[in-house]
Amino acid sequence: MERVKGISTAPTELDELQELARVATRDALEDYERIPIEWEENLTLGTFFEGDDRVFKLYIAAELPSDAVVISSARVNRKTKSVSVVITKLKKRASL
Repeated sequence: MERVKGISTAPTELDELQELARVATRDALEDYERIPIEWEENLTLGTFFEGDDRVFKLYIAAELPSDAVVISSARVNRKTKSVSVVITKLKKRASL
C-alpha cells in the first residue's frame, strides 16, 4: 500500500468491484455492435448501491436524466464477487 501525504492509494473495495464489472461488461459487449461514435462523447458510468450489490451502469448522459440511454448494467455482489451483465439498446452482432 502506497501513501501520498497521509492518504492511502490502495484500491478500495468499490474500485475492485468496478474492475470486475468493467471486465465483465467488456466481455459482454463483444457480442454486440460497436457503440455509435456520436454516443461516445456523453458516455458515463453511474454507480448505485443496492444492499450487498453494486450496480455499474454505462449510459449516454442527456440534458434530462429521464432522457439518458442505458447501454449496460453490471451487478456485482460485494460478498461473493459474482457479476451479471445486461446489455440494452445495442444490436447483437450477426453470427458468421
